[in-house]
Amino acid sequence: PRNPEVRMGSLVSREQRDNVQAGIAKLETEAAILYDGSKQAMIDADPAIAACVAPTLLGARDAEQGALVHEHEVFGPVSTLLGYRDSAHAVSLAHRGLGSLVVSVFSDDHAWMAQAGYELAGSHGRVHMVSSDVGKTQTGHGNVMPASIHGGPGRAGGGEELGGLRALGFYHRRAALQGSSATLQQLAHAAKNWLV
Repeated sequence: PRNPEVRMGSLVSREQRDNVQAGIAKLETEAAILYDGSKQAMIDADPAIAACVAPTLLGARDAEQGALVHEHEVFGPVSTLLGYRDSAHAVSLAHRGLGSLVVSVFSDDHAWMAQAGYELAGSHGRVHMVSSDVGKTQTGHGNVMPASIHGGPGRAGGGEELGGLRALGFYHRRAALQGSSATLQQLAHAAKNWLV
């Protein structure tokens, strides 16, 4: 946005905007809107043509009974709060997402955070653990460091996009070459020249 007063930019298209609004309506069947940013006037944007959606925060009425709040992801500025009884219940709810790119855990109890990280790793591609000693320097929930994998199990794609050297796999073909030892020795000799 060109105007410094704008705090939330546009989505990529009206189609995405419509999808986000439909997703919010879908989530409203299991959650209540706690904050509706659309009540604020847009700055320097015509609502008739803009692809803008204001931040929306929902709260699940019953995190245990709901299914959509776990399985339907809205790709826009939308979050849903889920209440939980204890750590085990929170981990159980997180696993119901059927695979996620990242989960963030905040605590100064390092032993608890290590245990929670271990328990959450099975359904998340990355577990972002933040304590007060790294709070001001941590990279943020959505920022992938070059040596980290980005991709989660199941619904999150099962991939390892980005991720330093792993990412190069998208640009290389692997093949097994079989032959006599004389041929393979020639191949090994030639490979030395290829790597220069």
